[in-house]
Amino acid sequence: MRNFVVRMVVFPRYTTLVGTSAVYTMPVDVREIAEAIFVAWMGTGIGATPATVEFKVQQSVDLAVWTDVVTITPSAGTETVSEVSFDLPWMRVMATVAGGDPGVSFWMTGELVRREDAAEGEAA
Repeated sequence: MRNFVVRMVVFPRYTTLVGTSAVYTMPVDVREIAEAIFVAWMGTGIGATPATVEFKVQQSVDLAVWTDVVTITPSAGTETVSEVSFDLPWMRVMATVAGGDPGVSFWMTGELVRREDAAEGEAA
């Protein structure tokens, strides 16, 4: 029997970033993936002005030019769920921290749903 959902850790639990530089995941081949459900969480941040983290799910046809598909911005201390459909063969996630005191912990997971017509890997 075929497994139709692939679970992945996008950013491990309690990943911590300080500063405003963007951080990217490695590209993921999503040719056999129709859609994904992402769950993102953000802590309360540090300092007097709490930081925020913004996740952008991006896709690409050539690994050079990336297009934003959806932006996910969780509230402090809560989880946010977002669905994404894929049209191009490559996906990655960009995380950017912002705020007066840009330091925060976060995590993100994904459940990638395979296309129904994806090859089974069996001979006809």
